[in-house]
Amino acid sequence: MDSSISHLFGALAALTSALLWAVAAVLFGQIGREMTAKAMNLAKGLVALVCLMIFLFPAPFADLRQETFWMLALSGLLGICIGDTLYLLSIQRLGARLTLLIGTLIPVVTAIAAVFLFQEFMGVSAYLSLMLTVFGVSYVLWSKAEKTQQDIVWASGLSVAGLFVLTESSGILLTKWAVFEVDSLEATFIRQVWGVVGLTVWGLLAKELVSDFQPLKNNPVLLKKLLLTSFIGAFVGTWLSVLALKLTYASVAVALNSTSPIFILLISGLFLREKNPKSSIIGAIIAVMGVILYFVHI
Repeated sequence: MDSSISHLFGALAALTSALLWAVAAVLFGQIGREMTAKAMNLAKGLVALVCLMIFLFPAPFADLRQETFWMLALSGLLGICIGDTLYLLSIQRLGARLTLLIGTLIPVVTAIAAVFLFQEFMGVSAYLSLMLTVFGVSYVLWSKAEKTQQDIVWASGLSVAGLFVLTESSGILLTKWAVFEVDSLEATFIRQVWGVVGLTVWGLLAKELVSDFQPLKNNPVLLKKLLLTSFIGAFVGTWLSVLALKLTYASVAVALNSTSPIFILLISGLFLREKNPKSSIIGAIIAVMGVILYFVHI
């Protein structure tokens, strides 16, 4: 494939991934009115796992060192089992728009941590770009806080979102440590397996594995929506982000893949007829621009 065409398809894959995750976030928000975050996470994990198995098998897996395998396993437990559950819980408490916006802080936390863990020092422009993202998110949160004041759900939602950012960043760093010697889809599969294992054990220990899925009983509409949302987000969205990394520059792929907050503003305004506060629009644009500028300059 011609280089320019490859980069074009890579960019389109990254943008489509961002759009699908925005759609999935909205749908998970609707499903979350009837199901727990843990149940939604386990369902999306199982759907993604089945789809990955179809893609990967019967091709043989690469031989992995034990250290690499356990790094990916820990990444799955932290990033998928805990991180994605907190992500869905944050959507339930703060809404899809604010959760995806706060999610733009993940590259910020990851980049800062990488300086200490991998000695990945960045230029001044990269640090300024990350500060721009922090400013954009802070602007929206400050505007929201002035209206919300001492709302308990708001405060607990912010705590959950903060933990979501930290656990997802930890999962990314652990994956980065391990992914040098394993195919990206195979790494995704191993992480997903351990994410599902962790969620299953969690449900069994809490004695909620069956009760968590009770809302699906005699509710085929909810089941179809859950399966569809899991497919377009956890599988297609993730697969397109990996494809983008393969077809174009990593900086371009990650930057374009971080535009979900912009897409969700369009979705909520055009299709859901929701009024987007001016502060949300301005803050989202600033935050996303910060992420894009950061990845363009590294």
